Amino acid sequence: MLLENKFYKVLSVNQTDTLQAEYRLAILSECDVYNGHFPGDPVCPGVCNIETIKECAMLLTGEVLRYNTIKQCRLTALATPTVCPEVKVQLALTATDAGYNIQATIADDNQVYMILKGLLDKQ
Repeated sequence: MLLENKFYKVLSVNQTDTLQAEYRLAILSECDVYNGHFPGDPVCPGVCNIETIKECAMLLTGEVLRYNTIKQCRLTALATPTVCPEVKVQLALTATDAGYNIQATIADDNQVYMILKGLLDKQ
């Protein structure tokens, strides 16, 4: 895991099905990413959000995964560690021959920050 316990910390997991779960994460504002990404007014980089979703999928499946295809990735609002110090990553996976179709969102109680649909391959 590249970002777990550096960029975010898992606070809780609500697994609703074998391949569906909601992860409640704390965004770690002291992460070095924010020193170089708009210092003084930090923003969660989209690439870190994409990696966070993949890492949550890996926790859910217990497998090493990589993105094969990202069919849709929509940043709907700016996530910042000051505005949203905690977020929820909601995952719905569907097994395929090579891995999983994934539908995911990053949100808090008031705002959706990212919507992602794609295909994850097992490594």
